[in-house]
Amino acid sequence: MRMPTLKIEKFIYMADGFYVYKMEDGYAVKDQFEYNLKTAKTLKTCERYVQQQLQTRRAAERYAIENINQDQDKNRAI
Repeated sequence: MRMPTLKIEKFIYMADGFYVYKMEDGYAVKDQFEYNLKTAKTLKTCERYVQQQLQTRRAAERYAIENINQDQDKNRAI
């Protein structure tokens, strides 16, 4: 009976809650709860994923801040 093989993980870096690991068969991006968000054969693919997620997060934060500022401006005008 064959024993299941364990995937060996080696931590590479962390970027704002995204953890990038070197795996036996490629690379993985995980969150703080160890959920796999992205797996790929190359590190560049995982890095691109992390950058896209960070850009999306920044855009959402800018949008929220703009809405808060607009609401505050409306309240001051009243």
